[in-house]
Amino acid sequence: MTTIPQLPVVSATTDTDLLPISQSGILRAATRSQLTAGLQQTLTVSPGQLLGRVSAGAGSPEPILIGANLALTGTTLSATATPFTIAGLPTAAFPAATDLVATAQSGTNKAAPYAQFMSGLSTLANLDISQLASTPTGLATARRLADQMADALPIEAFGAIGDGLTDDTNALVAALASNRPIRLASKTYIVNGQLTVITANATLIGIPGQSVLRRTRQATGSAWIAVQASGFRADGVIFDANRTAIPSDNWSVLVGNTCLQSNWHRCSFINAGGSSLGSGLVFLASDPAICQHVVQDCEFSGNQVHGLWSQACSGILVENCRAHDNGQYGLNLDFNDATFAKKVRLSQVIANRCWNNLRGIAVGNFNASNTTTAVWGNANPDAQTTLIVGNICHDNSIYGIAVSGRNLLIHGNLCVNNGTVANSGAAILANMSYSRVSANMLSGLALYGIDSGGSIYSDISANHITGNSFGINCGGGTAIRIEGNTIQDATSWAILVNNVETDGNGVNFGVACSGLALVGNWIGMNGVATSGILLRDGPQAVLVAHNHFMGSNGALLANCLWANTDQIIIEANRWNFTQRFFANPTTFNALQTVILPDIADSVMVTSASSGVQSMLTSYQMLCFGQVTFARVTSGGANYTTAAVSIAGPGTGATARAVISNGVLIGIVVMTAGTGYGSAGATLAVSITGDGTGATATAYAGVPIPDERRIRVRCNASVRFARSGSNPVQENWTGTDITVAANADVEWTGTFNTWRASFFSSADYISPDATGGSLLRSIGNADVQLRPAGAGRVRITSDTETTGCLELIGRNPPETVISAPPGSTFRNLNGGTGTSFYVKRSGTGSIGWFAIC
Repeated sequence: MTTIPQLPVVSATTDTDLLPISQSGILRAATRSQLTAGLQQTLTVSPGQLLGRVSAGAGSPEPILIGANLALTGTTLSATATPFTIAGLPTAAFPAATDLVATAQSGTNKAAPYAQFMSGLSTLANLDISQLASTPTGLATARRLADQMADALPIEAFGAIGDGLTDDTNALVAALASNRPIRLASKTYIVNGQLTVITANATLIGIPGQSVLRRTRQATGSAWIAVQASGFRADGVIFDANRTAIPSDNWSVLVGNTCLQSNWHRCSFINAGGSSLGSGLVFLASDPAICQHVVQDCEFSGNQVHGLWSQACSGILVENCRAHDNGQYGLNLDFNDATFAKKVRLSQVIANRCWNNLRGIAVGNFNASNTTTAVWGNANPDAQTTLIVGNICHDNSIYGIAVSGRNLLIHGNLCVNNGTVANSGAAILANMSYSRVSANMLSGLALYGIDSGGSIYSDISANHITGNSFGINCGGGTAIRIEGNTIQDATSWAILVNNVETDGNGVNFGVACSGLALVGNWIGMNGVATSGILLRDGPQAVLVAHNHFMGSNGALLANCLWANTDQIIIEANRWNFTQRFFANPTTFNALQTVILPDIADSVMVTSASSGVQSMLTSYQMLCFGQVTFARVTSGGANYTTAAVSIAGPGTGATARAVISNGVLIGIVVMTAGTGYGSAGATLAVSITGDGTGATATAYAGVPIPDERRIRVRCNASVRFARSGSNPVQENWTGTDITVAANADVEWTGTFNTWRASFFSSADYISPDATGGSLLRSIGNADVQLRPAGAGRVRITSDTETTGCLELIGRNPPETVISAPPGSTFRNLNGGTGTSFYVKRSGTGSIGWFAIC
């Protein structure tokens, strides 16, 4: 069989030449023209052209020219981008979250959704990009940060290494001097001090939690980083002052008073060292200039002194930050200016969280002299017009929040488990004037829930306090309102009021308590040792009204109110919403005594067969014969020391003087003694010292407050003794009174006596249950009818309205006394036939007939 290679080769072919082809399994012949039908025989292309087809429909290839920004090199077609600017693009509507943004990632061009691109740029705490973009301010912030990122230069462009070993200080100095935003990578850059920032509006942009500036040495200056430019911004930078490597006392990050505008976002300030300067971020005093410092979403930890210390700055905002494990205060806004000119003003401390510091948040101080030997008081406040709102402070060893100043609002904070040092501290310390502490939630075992001793003209309201030794301490102040608070399960007293307050070292605040309103508070008393309100050492002008005391143990009713004062108004308080208290007399001090709850406005006596000789409150009975307080009647002058001694029939009472600016402002009873007399008895006080003129009066037990009202409802006939009663039970009859069954008597405290203001006169006029009445006397006394002046005794009835007269006089009545018929006249001069007359006729002065 002949094969193809064995055939002879043709010299040329034509379209009619035949070729073998298999078609459907059958060998057939086909011409060359049949095989090449539909194929273009020749392609002709000039240099610099490509083949394609631009005409409509199917057809032959057509040459295509290579346009601008395209180049054919060898066998490769290359393109170059057309230069453009953002300004040259058409204006877009506000982008949606799903719109794409071009970005370079690891050297590769990629697209990112707008929400994803912007989420890392938000500078508003706890806001996602939809919230950020929903406000004009948020939109402006997002755009500014986007512009900064677009315009930022990496610090590596200035020679930084960022390996945590190489000194990158010079690189950062050069970068800041470029007047461009500087981008920090996820690295640790060594920056040593002192580095001074003088470039206006310098900006550092890091990666939150990853970009670190760390100090390894301090060659010059008193600060690691000192910002002296007019403005500064930092976002996402960890400032590590590295206290273990730097033993000297230096500022960490210091903002000078020439810088009045700065923004710190998502930064951390850690490990500042030094016993006086070792705070994480410090703003030097710039008041009275108004600043625009914003510190948001930052962290302060491990600093030897404070996390943040803003001195006398007007206008700082500290928001959504975290301050923990600092040696002194987490966030501190305070400055001691000896000239009293520079203040903390117009500041906001909002939505921060502070824990494991001595004080979580501190604003101002109570040092009126701003000297190292403190003089406590409200004069010269260091902080004014400041908000402390919505913060969470927990597990700080002394105070959760400590504030002192004027026009402060401490509102809506959560303070838990502060005051962890035994028998100390408070959830909130508020030594304030013209200020308000309201709607805070406080719990823990600190000594105080709210300690506001020494405050003036302020309000503490609507707080919820649980579990402290004392719920609210509010003594030693002037014009303070404690209203609408809920105080639950205090282990000692829900509300404590000292006449004069002192600090932990016994230094007094220079103010005696006056004008205190304790109104509408809810006091839960479920513990064995839990008590309600304690007033000590004679606070003045106190109102205790409309408070609700709740307790599971009925014996705690006697602990609702212990008022060691003579100047108090008590009204409309409640115990377990009890509608009626019952108090039958019992023997005390050899007298039949009704024991009144100290908070009661009324009691019911159901049985008193031996009458009532005394009415005492539960606390009067408890402290009977003891010295409870001493009232300063004159403060004298020029005292630096003074000794107090109390005279009287008892023994054992001791007291000490409280002196402020040479004046005796109070006396503290140290031991109460015994046997000093009945309730409210006054005792002589002797004051000796290096001053002159101080006088005081002490009290045995507690007196009946003036205008204290008690209504006694008598379910049985009750006789109230006047003679021998103690305290005296006085009434307008001048003798004992009997209050009939189902009648009331209202007693009013008057000069340490009970005075019956309103009572039924059952001793003198008694109904007989048939509509009749009985006129009588008691104690073998006469019943007298005595008309006033020219009045007469007239006997009438419903049918005889004129009636007749019963007359007395001297000498016969004929032609002298006019009277209707039936009248009688008794001649007190007597005489036979001239002693008794009856009027027989007429209405004039004649017609009298002598009977005898």
